[in-house]
Amino acid sequence: MNIAQSIERHAYINGQRTAVRFKDRAYSYKDVNRNVDAYANLLISLGVAKGERVSIWLPNSMEFIYAFYAALKIGALAVPINHLFKSAESGYILKDSAAKILFTTQEKIPLLKNNLADLPDLEKVLIIDGCLDDDQIFQEVNGLVPDQMEPFDSLDLSPDGGACILYTSGTTGNPKGVELSHYNLNTNAEFYADSIRLTANHYGCIVTPLSHLLVLMAGLILIFMKGGKFYLFEKFSTTAVAEKIHKEKIDFFIGVPAMYYMFLTLPEETKYDMSSLKICITSGGHMPLEVRKTFESRFNTLTIQAYGQTESSPVITVDMLSIERRFESVGFPLPHLEVAIVDEENKVLPPGQPGEILVRGHCVMKGYWNNPEQTANTIKNGWLHTGDIGKMDKEGYVYLLDRKKDLIIVGGYNVYPVELENVIYTHPAVLEVAVIGQPDDRLGEIPKAFIALKEGMSLSKEEIIKYCLDRLASYKQIRDVEFIKEIPKTPSGKLMKRRLKETYNNQPNM
Repeated sequence: MNIAQSIERHAYINGQRTAVRFKDRAYSYKDVNRNVDAYANLLISLGVAKGERVSIWLPNSMEFIYAFYAALKIGALAVPINHLFKSAESGYILKDSAAKILFTTQEKIPLLKNNLADLPDLEKVLIIDGCLDDDQIFQEVNGLVPDQMEPFDSLDLSPDGGACILYTSGTTGNPKGVELSHYNLNTNAEFYADSIRLTANHYGCIVTPLSHLLVLMAGLILIFMKGGKFYLFEKFSTTAVAEKIHKEKIDFFIGVPAMYYMFLTLPEETKYDMSSLKICITSGGHMPLEVRKTFESRFNTLTIQAYGQTESSPVITVDMLSIERRFESVGFPLPHLEVAIVDEENKVLPPGQPGEILVRGHCVMKGYWNNPEQTANTIKNGWLHTGDIGKMDKEGYVYLLDRKKDLIIVGGYNVYPVELENVIYTHPAVLEVAVIGQPDDRLGEIPKAFIALKEGMSLSKEEIIKYCLDRLASYKQIRDVEFIKEIPKTPSGKLMKRRLKETYNNQPNM
C-alpha cells in the first residue's frame, strides 16, 4: 500500500487526462508521474532511505506535489512545513523530525542559515527556483535532476508504513509531530470521498496551503486517488479565485471560514458566476451558521462541515450527503469508526450529555514523533482522546462544543466559548470573534470576547453585552469585551486563543 501508486495507476490508464492546472498551465497525469519519478530518483541518488525524513517548505506549487509524492514513493516520510513559517518555527520542525533533505525556495536561505548549526541531520537543501549561495549544503534542484531517468515504481509498504509527519498548529503549546501511515490517509480519503460523493468528474480548487492536512488529504490525495483534477492557487485572492471558478466551472472548493465570508462581500451584481459550485468544504475552524446559510442560499450550493484533527488523519465526522444534514452538528462518523462521548472517568455518557470525544478505528495516528509518553497519554486501548468537548444525539450525529482546554467554568457552571461565539457572530457588525476565560476572584472565571468588526461598522462594549443579555442564560453572559483589528490565527485558519491569553493581560477582577 503506497499513496503514490494512485498517480502511477492513472498515468497508465489515462495518462493524457489533466491532473492539475497551475498558473493557467495544464499538467496531465503522465506529466505529474514523470516529474515525481525524477524527484524520486534524485532522492535515491542523495542516499535517502526508507523511513528517513524529507521536509517540504514550499508554497503551493507543482514542486510541492513532486517532492511530496517522491518522498512517499521511495518509502520516506514527508514532512511539510507551512510556507509562511519563520526561522524559529521551521527550525523546530526540521530539528525535531531530523529531516535529511529539505525542498525550499531561495528566499528561505537566510532564515535557514540561522538554524544550520542546530540541524546536524540536514544534509542537503534543494532550492527549486535557482540557488545563488556558495554553501555546498544548498543546491538547485534543476541542476541535479537528470534529463533521462528510469521510471520508478512505488515501494510497496505494509499498511502501517509511515507516510508523513504533520506538525500540530501549536494552539496549545509547542507543535507535536503527528506520524500518519499510508493506511491512515488512504482510508480517510476513500471514506471521505464516498461520504461527500466526490468522483473523478469533479473539478476541485485548492487555495489553502498544501501543508494543511485536510487540504493535503481532501484536495491532493483524494482527487489523485479518484483520477480527478484541480486548479491549484499559490495563495488566496477573492476576485482571482472567483474569476477562475467562473471561467473554469469549478464545482469543488476547499476553504477556511474567512474565505466564504470574503466571497459574500463580492457585490451581488458581480460578473463572476459561481453557480457551478456543488460541494464546498470548510476547514480550519468554526464556520458561523449565518455565514454558512447565506453562502448556500446565494450560490445555490452545499457547504460540507467536517470535524477532526491532525491526529485523526484528519476527518472523524462529516456531513454525509446520503442522510439528512443537521446544521448545528459536525456530521456523522465516517464508516468503520467508533465515536464515544465520555466523562472524566472515561465512562460512556448517554445521548445529549457533553463530554470528551473519543474515536477508534482506521483514522487514529501511529503516534507522536519521538514522544512515546504523549502518545500513551493520547491513545488508550486504541481510543484517541481528542481533547474536544462534544455530545452525540440519539441518531449518532456529533455536536462539537469546544476544546476541553477552552472550557470556561463560571461559578461552577460549564460555559462553552463556541456557543457564545455563535451568538455574537449573528450581530451584523461582527466580522470575527473569539471568547476566552478571564480570571475572576468571585466566580473563578468569566467570559471575555475579543471582537473584530466589519469594515465601516461600529459597536460599543455596552451594545454587545446587551445583545448577549437578550440571548444567553445569565451565567453565560459576556462580562468583558475588547475590540481588536484581527483575531490571531494559525496558518491553517484556527483561532489562536492561547495567543490572546498571552498577549492581553487578563488580571483577576477584584
